[in-house]
Amino acid sequence: MQFRPNTLAILVSGLCLLSPMKSPAQQAEREREETVEVDVIDLSPSVVKGRVDKDREQRNKVYSENVSSLYLGPEELERYQNANPGDLFKGLNGVYSMDPRNGSSITPNIRGLSGEGRVPLTVDGTEQSTNVWLQVYGAGNRNYVDPALFRSVSVEKGPSLSRDLKSGVGGSVDIRTIEAGDIIPDGDDVGFELKLESSGNSVRPRVDANSYFGRDYRDIPGATLGADNNVNIPQPTPRTQGHNDTFNFDDHAEMFAFAARNDFTDLLLSYSYRDKGNYFAGKHGAGRYSHNDAYAQDTSAYYPNLTKLYRPGNEVLSTSSNSRTTLVKNNWYLPDAHRIGLSFMRSELEFGETSPGQAVAMLGMAEELAKQGKTEQLVAEFPRSELRLDTYKLSHEWQPEASPWIDLKSNLWMTRTRGVRHQTGGGAYYIHESPELNAYNRLKADWNACLAGPDWVNGLPSGAPAFNCFTDPSLNPNMGATEPVEPEHDGRIFAGSSQWTSHNRTGFDFSNLFLLSDNLRLTMGGAFQHEKLDERVADVDLSGGIGVGGANFHYSTANYGPRSGERREYSGMFNFEWMATPWLTLTAGVRYNHYSAYDEGLAQRRRQRLASARASKRKIGVELEYGSLMTDAELTRFRELATAVEDARSKVDVSDPRVWKTWDVYASHSSGVTWHQERLPTEDPAFKAAYTALADYAAQHNSRPYENIGQAYYSGGYAGEGFRTSVAAENAAQESALYWKSKVLVPLVDGKPDASRSPFANGGLDLDRTVEAPQGTTGSFRQVAIDRTQGNRGTAVYAAVADDQQWAAPDRQSGDAWSPVFSATARVTTHGTVFLRYAQTTRFPSIFEVASTSVGMEGVGALSVDGASKPERSTNWEVGYAHDLTQLFPDLRLADARLSYFDTSIKDFIERDASLSIIQFDEKKTRGIELQSRFDSGRFFGSFGGTYRLEQKLCDEDYAYGMDVYHNRIPTCMTGGFPDTLTATSLQPRYSLNSELGARLLDERLELGWRTVYHARAENSQLDRLLDSAYGKELWRENSMHQMYWQSVLLHDLYARLNVQKNLDVNLGITNLTDRYYMDPMSKIPVPGPGRTLTAGLRLRF
Repeated sequence: MQFRPNTLAILVSGLCLLSPMKSPAQQAEREREETVEVDVIDLSPSVVKGRVDKDREQRNKVYSENVSSLYLGPEELERYQNANPGDLFKGLNGVYSMDPRNGSSITPNIRGLSGEGRVPLTVDGTEQSTNVWLQVYGAGNRNYVDPALFRSVSVEKGPSLSRDLKSGVGGSVDIRTIEAGDIIPDGDDVGFELKLESSGNSVRPRVDANSYFGRDYRDIPGATLGADNNVNIPQPTPRTQGHNDTFNFDDHAEMFAFAARNDFTDLLLSYSYRDKGNYFAGKHGAGRYSHNDAYAQDTSAYYPNLTKLYRPGNEVLSTSSNSRTTLVKNNWYLPDAHRIGLSFMRSELEFGETSPGQAVAMLGMAEELAKQGKTEQLVAEFPRSELRLDTYKLSHEWQPEASPWIDLKSNLWMTRTRGVRHQTGGGAYYIHESPELNAYNRLKADWNACLAGPDWVNGLPSGAPAFNCFTDPSLNPNMGATEPVEPEHDGRIFAGSSQWTSHNRTGFDFSNLFLLSDNLRLTMGGAFQHEKLDERVADVDLSGGIGVGGANFHYSTANYGPRSGERREYSGMFNFEWMATPWLTLTAGVRYNHYSAYDEGLAQRRRQRLASARASKRKIGVELEYGSLMTDAELTRFRELATAVEDARSKVDVSDPRVWKTWDVYASHSSGVTWHQERLPTEDPAFKAAYTALADYAAQHNSRPYENIGQAYYSGGYAGEGFRTSVAAENAAQESALYWKSKVLVPLVDGKPDASRSPFANGGLDLDRTVEAPQGTTGSFRQVAIDRTQGNRGTAVYAAVADDQQWAAPDRQSGDAWSPVFSATARVTTHGTVFLRYAQTTRFPSIFEVASTSVGMEGVGALSVDGASKPERSTNWEVGYAHDLTQLFPDLRLADARLSYFDTSIKDFIERDASLSIIQFDEKKTRGIELQSRFDSGRFFGSFGGTYRLEQKLCDEDYAYGMDVYHNRIPTCMTGGFPDTLTATSLQPRYSLNSELGARLLDERLELGWRTVYHARAENSQLDRLLDSAYGKELWRENSMHQMYWQSVLLHDLYARLNVQKNLDVNLGITNLTDRYYMDPMSKIPVPGPGRTLTAGLRLRF
């Protein structure tokens, strides 16, 4: 019988129910004692015994631990309802979820850093994040989670060696789900919990977009067939919120949990369900998303006019979701302080999702319609995505109380993700093609074009000339033509924009804490993870523009999006913590990582000899053309040699067959370059000698316009015209001078032009130098002249790939690195503590980045670099000060404040370039200041946090030079990032503020709270200055899509929680109290956030 961990967990869990339960008195006696230091700094053996409020301890660590952190316990998580999983981070200072209104997932962003491996998110120590293709916005690192069963969220900012956490270059997010102890009341052996909750501001979608699959489109009212066999189905008009939507039960959630325990084991069984409709946007403040200049030359064009798609109070389509989660946990408490834990969790998610590519295209279309004074409905209800995530975990702890050498924890886990998203960017609905149907579609398109009036310039859609409207019997009614009749065919709809994902992870980790002495302890640990990713897209053959069928978006997804590969990484670490003096604690540790990865997707496509996987050429550099002013002596010599060439050519005896040779020559034209063979009289000895003398002399002056004499003869430039050009004087005199037509090849290094080897960047050529009256003129001329028609990025140069390498399997990548971490914590006063921290972390490429060897906007064979070849290495400096303010306010239970400065630099930052190829930038830099504070008087409590970001830049001298190869005017470091980079969408607000104020009344049975969150508007003054310059817009070209900027927003939320009786709590909450119309920071689709939402619920425990 096949081993099934979930079946085993249920069988073992059932056994515990047969064991005798203990009475409350016996249960109290068997409670495990926990050891806690009296002082978080002190490592001495002074201890107290008893049960510990672990949540309180975690909250205190925010102000006492060396690493900056944030913590949400059960109390905080239950205060507000989340419209989307990303709302989990709302109110966490400096922590965001990117693109939170699309896709029912979390994409953590801490201090401006995001991406797989940069900010790992774990659930009960397991990792299940996956990269998903987002068309024009590249990839998004998503964590599909259901917050219903979360009990705590712990966030660390910046890398660390903290035990039980998987840390990355940006920090970590550690989520823990509920335990049996959270359900069982104190002193009892069995516990039940039931939660019921419902929210307003929601409405069920009018149509089930998935229900059209399998139906004949001819049976769907209003459905029509497009030219690419795509089916156009009428879309529902977004509704406007009414009074009945304030609280209509179209968003409801239920959670049930049962737990039991005895001396040897405990068991938790829990199930949660939530069904949520589309939400309504807010109604106030929409003017800031209505009148932005979409055609502005600066970043003001980045603020979208959302109201052209969704009016204030509109239903936001494709935001509904349905989630079902089952959680089973079973712990066994064995002799000698051993504990074995088993857990299984299954999350089944269905959620609306908007195609980023089509959403951006529709926004652009809305702007064009607005210019014409027109409005149309452009938004659609997309088919829901479906995903199932299974998590299995086996854990072991061994913590003998009498041993200072053993505090061992180990975990073996596995996650299995299976999902389908309808997000290639193409149309969602298609029927299978047939020769008869294709012929009908071509004829129908031509028929409609003829009815509208023939296009004499572009012809008919089929490619036929326009006069066919009058000469073709099937198109001209006067010749007996009638409207084409649709032939019999299979009209059943299939999903044409599907993306299937299978992502498996298996991991193991362990750690042990050694108490070496009263003031020294050592933590050692290791981890291993293996993951395998397999992605597929619907096989649909499309052509043409984005149109209704979305051909270009689907093509980009099919060729750039899917990734398939496998990856392994293992690590080891140790960390010493030494209490050097009673007031000073020092730590020193190091982590070692080793990884290997393989692009299985490309390997498979090459084994199958698919044309899209063939490597026919490789980009090796860019060629720069310029003119170099001839000196008087050079001009005299040039004319002598050119005259000699022409004289020799005129004397060639073309009747002599020996002077003829067949050459491979090319012709350049507007549509590209074409090659053919030509027989030319180039072999006369005198002519060859004269031409060679001219070509050699020109080459000494970097003028090499022709590969050989055959091409020179064919192009007509053999006698000198091809070697020189004429340039007018700078002072507008009616004079010109002759220049060498020169070229220089700037080679690529790591996919970027090497600025150090370009004469335009290293000082070899001076564009500003002028020469007076050269060559007998009276004008002023530049020493070096640039032809402005050549562009700013040069001409790509490719080298052919050897025949035996065109189908070669990709290389397996591997690497290793050591990363040290040091910290110092000094209690400088009784109530004040100073923190200093230095941490390095190494991040190796993800599967998505390794597998990018198979993609590129210029085609597979045109790739400039084999994905990411080096690891990212981050260096993080942080200094902070925390103060216990009860010194000043002794009547308060708690009063703390912490101020921190951070500076993070990441070398060899992995990103995409303008061709969507993965390359590595020199450096990513972030700096900022953070404040976190709290107070609690018993009756009143509150917190305040703020972040001011001093720097968020991406730097690369070579990449910046490659955008302006002649003048080198792009700054080496750009705020946000360069055009088409994903990090540009990671730009956090310049500053943000979070505050909370609450009160406990009626003997603390009633709790009231008010939360305020403020985000400054997105701004990039550096980019504004560049775009406002005379050359900025010309240089700052975007091949995919620029990021979307948001306006500043101030949101208020309220909650009330009443303990009606011992076992019953009721809660009431309002989010977005003032019903603001806003867009979330770092959104990737143009949709507003949820408007004012009322939530009511109850919790029953017994």
